[in-house]
Amino acid sequence: MASTQKSRIPRIPLKKLPYSIQQKVAWSDLDAFAHVNHTKYTVYFENARTEFFSERKVWNTEKIEPTGPVVHEISLQFRSQVRFPSTLDVTIGINNLGSRKFEMICTMWNENDCVCTAHGEFLWIHFEKGMPVRLPEELVRALEPFRVDLAE
Repeated sequence: MASTQKSRIPRIPLKKLPYSIQQKVAWSDLDAFAHVNHTKYTVYFENARTEFFSERKVWNTEKIEPTGPVVHEISLQFRSQVRFPSTLDVTIGINNLGSRKFEMICTMWNENDCVCTAHGEFLWIHFEKGMPVRLPEELVRALEPFRVDLAE
């Protein structure tokens, strides 16, 4: 029986998004079938997010602050196999910016082939209280230029 519930995961455009990093595939990223293990794509998305925050200086990864981002939900769609050696272009855009959360989309490219798309929802929380708090204004200003219209 088909589900009548609509998926919350947005349709991610198959294009390179505004922010990009290069991600080398390591030999240890491979599985028994000699292609990149599905769990590694989550790490690649995480690496891109960490670099994105670090470059914008909106979250200090060297000093634990009282507030910061936590993963609320992540989904990935695998589109094509990747083998060693490869270098992926991991691209990120912001598709939703709320008062206490934001959503990122991600596309990963092996040359001109989109190999994976991802969507993540992130909350900004107060770590000690374990409660969501307002996104800092400097974060909102840093994320705004990377907004992507999913209707394009």
